[in-house]
Amino acid sequence: MARLWLNNLPPDFTEDDLAAFLDKYGFPPFDALTPMPDNATGKAVVLSFDGMDEEMLRRLQPRIHNVFVGDRTIRAHVAPPSRQEPW
Repeated sequence: MARLWLNNLPPDFTEDDLAAFLDKYGFPPFDALTPMPDNATGKAVVLSFDGMDEEMLRRLQPRIHNVFVGDRTIRAHVAPPSRQEPW
């Protein structure tokens, strides 16, 4: 499973808008969306792609990083894999 962190999304950007945006740039559908608390850099979400590994997501990420949408420049980063606690 790979996760993509997006921030600086337009405030009125819906889940459907996000799905259409990602589809336009060749991303597969995401399996889960986790909204993050709004902060100084605007609306943020973490998307999960269950059938994709981090390497494939890293290849797609540059397609949408720093893309201007509405009045915002979207930032996209591949989230690090979840770590298992060593116990």
